[in-house]
Amino acid sequence: MKKIIILALCSLFFVPMWGAKRKVHTIGDSTMSNYSPAATPKRGWGMYLQAFFDPDSMEVNNRGKSGASTRTFYETEALWPSVKAQMSAGDYLIIQFAHNDEKCKGEDVYVKNADLRANGQDTLTDMRGTEPNTTYKAYLRKYIHEAWEKGVTPILMAPICRAYFKEGKINNEGRHVLSPEKDYVRAMREVAEEEGVVFLDMTTRTQEFYEQCGQDYCMAHYFNCGDKTHTSAEGGMAIAHLAYELIRQNAELTAIHPWLVSPSKTQYILYAQAIEESGKKAAFEANGTPFQQQLDVANLRNLKKHMNGYVPLNEAWPAGEIDEVANRYVEYTISADKKKGMVIESIVVPICAVGGNGMNIHINAGLGEAFKEVTTIYENTAIPSGQALLITIDQPILVPAGETLHLRVLPWYDSNGRPQKGKRIELGDLRISGKRLK
Repeated sequence: MKKIIILALCSLFFVPMWGAKRKVHTIGDSTMSNYSPAATPKRGWGMYLQAFFDPDSMEVNNRGKSGASTRTFYETEALWPSVKAQMSAGDYLIIQFAHNDEKCKGEDVYVKNADLRANGQDTLTDMRGTEPNTTYKAYLRKYIHEAWEKGVTPILMAPICRAYFKEGKINNEGRHVLSPEKDYVRAMREVAEEEGVVFLDMTTRTQEFYEQCGQDYCMAHYFNCGDKTHTSAEGGMAIAHLAYELIRQNAELTAIHPWLVSPSKTQYILYAQAIEESGKKAAFEANGTPFQQQLDVANLRNLKKHMNGYVPLNEAWPAGEIDEVANRYVEYTISADKKKGMVIESIVVPICAVGGNGMNIHINAGLGEAFKEVTTIYENTAIPSGQALLITIDQPILVPAGETLHLRVLPWYDSNGRPQKGKRIELGDLRISGKRLK
């Protein structure tokens, strides 16, 4: 079991320590993605899946991304193209989307915007929404066909339920059924049948699991992150175990079964504890020369400078956003020496929200232009308006020799159901300190 614990630690420090013969790539949204334990109580279930695979034979490459839909994950250069570059023949690809595809209430946002323009109305700027029977299916097929081109086996996995209880049962919206005609899970199942790929019904499995546990237990143990979508560590662990069971019980996935392992409850808890411990403030034992550096903004994506802060391109924060938008950010970068790496031990940046109390941010860290090994290292929701904050992140991050660390600040605004203008996020120069390795 020591190998599994080491695996968890190294994934958070961006350090691959083994040469796996196969990979299981997981792509999806915030319910799957990586989070630093020091940043937020949220945990994606993809963080725990490696515990159920022999690390000498199978590496889990968790590439779930907060805020992503089938469309934005496919069209964002740091996401699907970079996952494809990591794929090799014989790998597997688990595809799980729907939460953010629903952002336009089951309509395709491009179709919706065409109607709005025709009626002289303002268009929507949140471009994640897909229609389940058309564009959602189309993007699922893109992932399937492009995986096949790489010799990779695609697996469609239905999205986990939201904890939307009504009289002890998960309601239709929690099961991703927005209307009888707009059912994302049914649409995914139909694509699986049409393309002849494996379909794992995680929606039904999580529904059964939540209802068996009961609403009070679920909210206290699995969804104690302030909402009914994102799971805690205990919730993420439970769902990863359900994913393992779905894979193990599927007769069409017998080729992957030899690489599965079944850790005892004690071993699994130790695995999860290793993830938690690795994210806490701790000294990174490395010999090197201490340094401090101030970083200017390196890149803006779908934001613009406004007075002393940043706003969306049309100056309105879109309605309905509850999570980061992957392709809207302020970015800072720092590069390690070509022959020597560095350890970032502390990140400090001043921040202020202006115009309202609904501003939220993630700070994500990733490596290279492909934004590899993305981890959310900071989260702050409902930042008080006009209150200057000094964000300090004390988490060791290893930047290997020749690599560039990209730090992205991703803001979104709790819009109360309508676009919000006159709100901005102000950021100062980002300061980092650490060691340049000898």
